[in-house]
Amino acid sequence: MDEISHALLYPNHFDKAEASSNTPISFEKENPIDGGVIQVRGSCHCFSLHEVQIATNDFDDELVLGTGGFGKVYKGFINDGATNTFVAIKRLNARSNQGAEEFWTEVKLLSKFYHTNLVSLIGYCNENQEMILVYEYIACGTLASHLYKSSREESSRSLSHLKWAQRLIICLGVARGLDYLHTGTEHRIIHRDVKSTNILLDKKLVAKVSDFGLCKLITSQATTHVSTNVKATRGYWDPEYFSTGQVTRKSDVYAFGVVLLEVLCGRPPLDDRLEEEQSSLISWAKMHIEKGKLDRIIDPSLNGETTPHSLKYFAKLANNCLQLKPRERPTMSEVVESLEIALVSHERWERSQGTIAKVFQGIKLVPKGMNLWRRARKDNGSNDGGGPILGDLTCFSLVEIRAATNDFNDRLMISQGNWFSLYKGCMVRGLHAVMIKRYVLGEANLFIKFIAEIEVQSLTRHPNTVSLIGYCKQEDELILVYDYMGNGTLKSHLHGSNNNPLLWKKRLEICIDTARALKYLLTNEEQQFVLCDLNPSNILLDDKCVAKVATFDFSVPIPSSMATKGVETNIIGMMGLFGMKGYLDPEYQHNCKVTEKTGVYAFGVVLVEVLCAKIPFYPYQVSNSRASLLNWFCMCILRGTIDEVIDRYLIGKIAPDCFRHYVNIALSCLDFEGIRRPSMDDVLRGLLSLLEMQEAWEIVQMRDELHTADVPRSYNDVIFLNSKFTIGGQSYLSSLSVDRAIFFRTYSV
Repeated sequence: MDEISHALLYPNHFDKAEASSNTPISFEKENPIDGGVIQVRGSCHCFSLHEVQIATNDFDDELVLGTGGFGKVYKGFINDGATNTFVAIKRLNARSNQGAEEFWTEVKLLSKFYHTNLVSLIGYCNENQEMILVYEYIACGTLASHLYKSSREESSRSLSHLKWAQRLIICLGVARGLDYLHTGTEHRIIHRDVKSTNILLDKKLVAKVSDFGLCKLITSQATTHVSTNVKATRGYWDPEYFSTGQVTRKSDVYAFGVVLLEVLCGRPPLDDRLEEEQSSLISWAKMHIEKGKLDRIIDPSLNGETTPHSLKYFAKLANNCLQLKPRERPTMSEVVESLEIALVSHERWERSQGTIAKVFQGIKLVPKGMNLWRRARKDNGSNDGGGPILGDLTCFSLVEIRAATNDFNDRLMISQGNWFSLYKGCMVRGLHAVMIKRYVLGEANLFIKFIAEIEVQSLTRHPNTVSLIGYCKQEDELILVYDYMGNGTLKSHLHGSNNNPLLWKKRLEICIDTARALKYLLTNEEQQFVLCDLNPSNILLDDKCVAKVATFDFSVPIPSSMATKGVETNIIGMMGLFGMKGYLDPEYQHNCKVTEKTGVYAFGVVLVEVLCAKIPFYPYQVSNSRASLLNWFCMCILRGTIDEVIDRYLIGKIAPDCFRHYVNIALSCLDFEGIRRPSMDDVLRGLLSLLEMQEAWEIVQMRDELHTADVPRSYNDVIFLNSKFTIGGQSYLSSLSVDRAIFFRTYSV
């Protein structure tokens, strides 16, 4: 009997047992106080009525654990030859709505199948018109009793508060049990009565699905449903099942979605004591989930325990399970996967809670679409909220940071911005090379920048974004620690005193890597972001020259529904106009709205900068025509003197077709009207085509090094623009026009 978990069965439930042994049973002795004892040596055994009467002290009311729709449940003991073990004995009431069909369904099913998350049946009795089931003894009652004390008996008991992690584990256990019924047996089984009162918790809070009397078997693989009279519990009915009488595995998924809402909200599916619009848990909760207002429905006892990742996954999963059309609901296997993701996300947060909570105590997590910057207090401390920021981050001490940077030695400085200095360091923990970003003391909105970086990093993970691994907030210092990028910034390669300039193919690859990161940020399932501070200083190269976008201080969270219309925000006030000069979307200057195309414009500037190896704005340039790189670039195209502005190193090293299309992509990104700019997905696909074009051209050149007819000596004649060409909303010819047309001429030497 060592496989049987000991557990206490509470009212309104019917339990089933896991596996036991394989030999018959014999009566041993009575226990006049706690009930009789039956010696067990068998699997699902047929008990005699006399044995059951002895085990329950002749159905003594003092041993009644509870009463449900089936009848009474008694406490009893069984003996495996060495020790007594609690059991729950369920006796059918002759007046019950449940009868022989449900009784034999449960016996046949539970005698064949075993799973950790299904209650185990030990035996049964069918004698003298008595129908009795003997189960393992479930120690901690029902899930419902822990979420909301649903009966007088339960309200008198001391029930512990279920933490968010415990709720996730319980839901995952239930999902695994149902998935086993749906897919893990020879015949697919539909439970038909999934509800929180049929989910029992053992002494380790392992969830056990119970009450299999209404189960239906799908015996044919070609069959997807069973037609039957509607039998289920009000509040858990699948609308499709209710209207058609056809029950499917997706009916269980729907009912499980209701259970998920109960777990999230801490209330029953129906509560007539509430106002009409709130009495139905499903309609009330779905309305708030779809509006993104989870704070309106979450169980108040969970305040400060949940995290954005796990909470969002959980709520989204519940909503998906409750779709009206069964085909739009996930399978139980998919439900298991989603809950595993939610649990892993939460566990990562819990591992970091001990350190990060001390630093960020009182800072609430930011729901999707909410502007983080509005939530930080002016005192650079906390707001009125509760939990720590999500992140699998290490909290470094200032002593460790100073040791890693040799007390912020200037010789270890990689770069310096308007509000931070970036150092190379080596952490003692694992001798790990890192980059250490130290924010400038006294800088306005410093704490906002610091928090914004952590928020984006906690919600994103991509091969082309730099990973944040830790932080330090001590003695007024705000410091972030990143993975080290061995080849510095793109800016240092374009504008530094590097004697080995980047090859054109490598520049294309860097642009492609950057485009991938920007596309990811704009389409990330967790939260979409627009990177408002994209420039070569924030594009870093690792040891293999793979580009990674860094510095998310000025990323604007943008809901997908607002990606085109835009979100109003004062990015100039946050960043300072000088820091954005040359990269700022001109459309933003007109309407102060950040859209998905704001980042596309900045990327267009980067594309021109990569081609020309010149900074976009020269504030002290003697020649006004060259103060703006974009002005200079376009004027050179119009005059047929583009060689004057592009990087001299690249002359003759770019395939003519690649050059033409690259310029076209860059200029398209720089259109004054955001709606006319390409998406980052279109830009990425275009750049990938250019890389193939360049590689094919280089192969031809390598095959015949002596043949130089296809090697361009100049790019002045590659591109021709007519007199209507405009960029950034400005015409670069005397006849101003908003319309633009770019014409390419076939290159000839």
